[in-house]
Amino acid sequence: MAVPIQVAANGQTIAGVPVPLFATHIGGAVQGVSTQQYVVSPDGQRFLMNTVTDEGTSPITVILNWKAKP
Repeated sequence: MAVPIQVAANGQTIAGVPVPLFATHIGGAVQGVSTQQYVVSPDGQRFLMNTVTDEGTSPITVILNWKAKP
């Protein structure tokens, strides 16, 4: 969420109406009380989020009993 802030000529701060910055799917990927689901970049310009996507998963290939070349 973002809230516009205005400072009046008399120094009084006025907060505007909160608006969403972007849509997220936080809560579906990892759940728990002590699990942080996002982090803000040091410059405050980006977010890294642990979220669920609507994309399909890629298959995983497991090779057993392989012999390495000498």
